[in-house]
Amino acid sequence: MPSDKVDKKRKRASDRHERPSKKPALELQDLPPLASSLVDDDSELAPVIVTTPGLNAPRNLRLNPYLKTRSKTSSASSRNKGIVSSELLLQSSEHPKLDFVGREAEEDADSQLKHYIAVVDPEKKTWQFVEVRKMTLRGSVRKMRSIDEEEEEEESEDEAMKTMRAQRTELTNTFGTKQSRKAAQSLAENAQLSNAPAGAASAAESALLSSMPVGTATDLSSKAAAVQAQVQAGKPIPPANLDAAHPSEVYSIEALVPGGLATLRQLPNIKEWQDTVNSGNPVSTSSRYVSRRIEAVVLSGNTTHLQLLRFILLLLELSRSLRPSRGEKSSGPGSKRLPAREDLRRILSGASTTDGAELLPDPVIDSIRRKFSPQGSNMSKHDVTFLHTTICAMSLHIPPQPAKDGGNSSIGGNAPNELATEPSDLRDDLRVDNNIVLQFFRELGCRVDKPKDSEFAKWNISGKAEAASKRIARLKIPVEFPKVSRGGRR
Repeated sequence: MPSDKVDKKRKRASDRHERPSKKPALELQDLPPLASSLVDDDSELAPVIVTTPGLNAPRNLRLNPYLKTRSKTSSASSRNKGIVSSELLLQSSEHPKLDFVGREAEEDADSQLKHYIAVVDPEKKTWQFVEVRKMTLRGSVRKMRSIDEEEEEEESEDEAMKTMRAQRTELTNTFGTKQSRKAAQSLAENAQLSNAPAGAASAAESALLSSMPVGTATDLSSKAAAVQAQVQAGKPIPPANLDAAHPSEVYSIEALVPGGLATLRQLPNIKEWQDTVNSGNPVSTSSRYVSRRIEAVVLSGNTTHLQLLRFILLLLELSRSLRPSRGEKSSGPGSKRLPAREDLRRILSGASTTDGAELLPDPVIDSIRRKFSPQGSNMSKHDVTFLHTTICAMSLHIPPQPAKDGGNSSIGGNAPNELATEPSDLRDDLRVDNNIVLQFFRELGCRVDKPKDSEFAKWNISGKAEAASKRIARLKIPVEFPKVSRGGRR
């Protein structure tokens, strides 16, 4: 009969683990008695103990040290004063793919402990303890810069629109109906005909021009230029001098101000502004544009720019004093009505002064009324727009950082080949939308774009986030006005 007991197989000696279950005790070495001492050193350049949790740092890694003063220090601490008063940062970018940063602990248990290293001298039988910094080194994968960031090129709105159109066309060709795919194909064919460079004739235009008699194409171009000039002359903007050699001559001060420099010399409060700024007191006005520029213009010593700034303030007060015109005397939709003559004199004279200020002379008021309100006390929408565009053209003459030479300087002011201004302050003073004030400058022939990185100090811009919301209007030679739309088939 088989046995009820289960025979257990005994393991061989070779099957057992050879590694002991307990760690062997370390044998103490007989060291000679050493005299210990503590090095009292308050230098901030103390030794460093670096730990690398979860990271195998290269042994030949060179770390760059950076020191800064701690914001919170304890004078009653018994630690090394150099370690307590300063903070150390270690950084290295030598690795092709990783960035290493070492920081001291501030909120964990290591920040409450003192760390020491011992320097043993076997000959003198001494060891010295030195307080050190405890730092943690960590690595992070370096972010690869894109091609756009390396070349510092900004994508324009047209390119973004083309990208969206391409995506929409791809979706239409994939999921659209037969009719929608046919419409997308028609748009693509029309786009191919309009991809010629600016000023170059397309294939259809070239074929049409080749079939015309000699001289017809020249007549068409001259007629188109005549139409463009006629349309430009009918716009509510100051007349431009297209033969100007410098941007400041396109809309000269003599042409913008009725009466020219003679009118500017009759403006009051110029001496009062100069005395206030020279005494160190601020000049307060009702215009944000004028208030932010008056101090720099006074310190530049350019009297003409200061007089022009006073005339801009006068026109801004004129724009605010207008009231909607109703009834039989109205000049159409959007028309405005001037105040009475004495009220207008009081408003324009007291724009930036206290009671008892010097009043504007009659010739100045008459010249303003003749230029901007030729129909009498009523101003049409065309006249109001002309007033606003004239103010915008005058603002181009005030440099962003006036210098004593008048602005064309390497240390500030407008560039030698352009006049430029930032329109946001005028937008608030004129009480119009941002798109409207930018369109005013485009109609004057200005190019509106974002400020460049090298111009941040010139326009008092703190960084790229603020620069993304700013626009600069630049007037250059040759002046390029918006083209007359040819229209399209309906």
